Amino acid sequence: MKFSIGLLGLSLAIIGLFTLTIFTPTEKINIKTSASANKTELAIKYDPRLLPDLIPYPAKDLEIQEEDDNIYLLFTTMFYNNGRGPLELIADPATKGIRADIERNVLQRIYNENGTYEDKIAGTFLWHQEHLHYHYKDFVIYDLEPIKALGATDLEGNRVKSTFCIRDVSKTDAILENTLEKAKYLICGKELQGISVGWADTYFNYYPDQRLNITDLPSGTYRLSFIVNPESILEESDSTNNISSIEFRYNKNSGEVKILDESPADLPNFEHVHIDQQFEQ
Repeated sequence: MKFSIGLLGLSLAIIGLFTLTIFTPTEKINIKTSASANKTELAIKYDPRLLPDLIPYPAKDLEIQEEDDNIYLLFTTMFYNNGRGPLELIADPATKGIRADIERNVLQRIYNENGTYEDKIAGTFLWHQEHLHYHYKDFVIYDLEPIKALGATDLEGNRVKSTFCIRDVSKTDAILENTLEKAKYLICGKELQGISVGWADTYFNYYPDQRLNITDLPSGTYRLSFIVNPESILEESDSTNNISSIEFRYNKNSGEVKILDESPADLPNFEHVHIDQQFEQ
């Protein structure tokens, strides 16, 4: 990281000491200036933890599906790890081997540069009967809201929380410090799930429950937003980039949907590598 300070025509006549502290995702910089000593000290405290950084892609592959007198909006959800370390989730060892389909506490394992690690409680694994494997609870929020849709129902407060089985599915071309060329977390495991640095988890629009019911919505323009790690339970190096969104036009009569805009628009390219879901027996 580069840091520079430019002073032009500025004189200090302060007796004493002042401190300026600047925070970055991995560093703490303290700048101390003493007028009496006429010197400046720059001290950098580096964070040795290899934290993940989860960034959701805007919704992709929008389709309209009609089923049993209902209308559904289908979409693909993706998020990738832009951090220095993996997102690694481990089921509480105290519940290992229990046959019943129970909710299990989850530990986030955070690695350090020296090879050590620390575990912290970070949510729950729950059994997902439709998918027949464990999901991490309340990992993403889907927020659908009308922008310009005459007669649209007020959708405020109707956010949908979604559970995920978290694994490496898609490889991004992001240039990152600790990118893995080969995926590490391939299985929807009972004991271990995660996302490697530079990899993305992808839930395709044909997966069960990968849809929202829009039966009562009229034609118009809408915004669909994804909020990953909404309760900030997982520790990340940056939590300001956990939201993505699209604006789309929906024609109820023709059943057509078209993306008009998406944010952010400058995310890495990707390739779907491990499409078939693999489950721990």
